[in-house]
Amino acid sequence: MIKETLMNFDYSLAQTIVTILFVTLFVGMLIWINRKGSDRYYEKAQNLALEEGVKSERK
Repeated sequence: MIKETLMNFDYSLAQTIVTILFVTLFVGMLIWINRKGSDRYYEKAQNLALEEGVKSERK
C-alpha cells in the first residue's frame, strides 16, 4: 500500500514548496548579512586573525 501510494504521488507541489522555502531562506540570509549596523560586526570579525597578543582559549 505504501509503495503504491509513493509510486503514484504527484511531487510537483512538494518541489514547488521546497523551492519557495529555499529562495525565501536565501533572500533572508542576504537581507540579514546586509542589514544596517552589521558592518561593525564584520569588520571586527575580519581582523580577528590579524590581532596580536590575543590568547587562544583552545587548549
